[in-house]
Order: sequence, then C-alpha cells, then structure tokens
Amino acid sequence: MGGRGAAAPGALPGARVRHWIEINGTRHQISRPTLVLGRSTDADVRIDDPGVSRRHCEIRTGTPSTIQDLGSTNGIVVDGQHTTRATLRDGSRIVVGSTTIIYRQAEG
Repeated sequence: MGGRGAAAPGALPGARVRHWIEINGTRHQISRPTLVLGRSTDADVRIDDPGVSRRHCEIRTGTPSTIQDLGSTNGIVVDGQHTTRATLRDGSRIVVGSTTIIYRQAEG
C-alpha cells in the first residue's frame, strides 16, 4: 500500500471537515459544495420568514467557507456586519430576515 507522505502536524489522517448550520435548534448538514437558503420550496434549506427572499443566500463550503447574498431584498448580516459576501468560521452568526443561523464546522 502506498501512502502520500506524512499528514500535516495536528491533522488526523483522512480527516474530513463536516459543515452544518443550526436554525432555531435544528441542525442541517451541508453535504454538497453549495447550499441555497431561502423562503422558496426550491431552496436547499427553506426558511419560513417573511423577511427572507425566495433565494436569499448561498453557503459555499471550502477552505475557507463563504456566504454570498443572492440579491436578496433585506441582505445578510454576518457576525454583526451587514454584507453581501463574507468568510465563515466555526460559530459565525448569520442573520437573514429575523432568523439567526449558526454556521458550524468540525473535523471528523
């Protein structure tokens, strides 16, 4: 069996980073590279909030993970900053309409 060399210090061999969001105590696993949040039934995660646009914003997982506003009416607030695009870290607080979303990531 051939290896690809030593793992980076502190990294678990073969460890994957898991991504999820928490909305009102409910965990939504992010299992693909992009996740659209919005009021539409077509959104990957539906948020039933009149202040949320049909396709409000999109989370892209990666290094680093980011969030992008999709031209929503009311915009997004990330960690207290009103923005159209932001880098996400574990524990980032995202506000869309009157809904607060916590972005989480962990190895394993």
